Amino acid sequence: MGETVTVRLDAETERILRDLTRRQKRTKSAVIKDALRDAWRNRASESRPTSWEVYSQLYSKLGPAPPGPKRDRARNVSRLLKEILIAKRRAGAL
Repeated sequence: MGETVTVRLDAETERILRDLTRRQKRTKSAVIKDALRDAWRNRASESRPTSWEVYSQLYSKLGPAPPGPKRDRARNVSRLLKEILIAKRRAGAL
């Protein structure tokens, strides 16, 4: 079974919790669990690197671009990144 945690709420927070339980027709425990899970998801999504940060780390690994307009790195960047990420996944580093 789960762990029991006891907390003291100030009057305003207690009122908010009471209103949420009435509106959603759920228990206090369920409302608090969902709030904690949502806060955890939001926190986890904030810590992820941006696409620019990922690209800046992989840029040096792309190697020199072959000359010519048909071999332009900008045209093939998605393919090149996909190849690097697949190689990392196969190596177990991703």
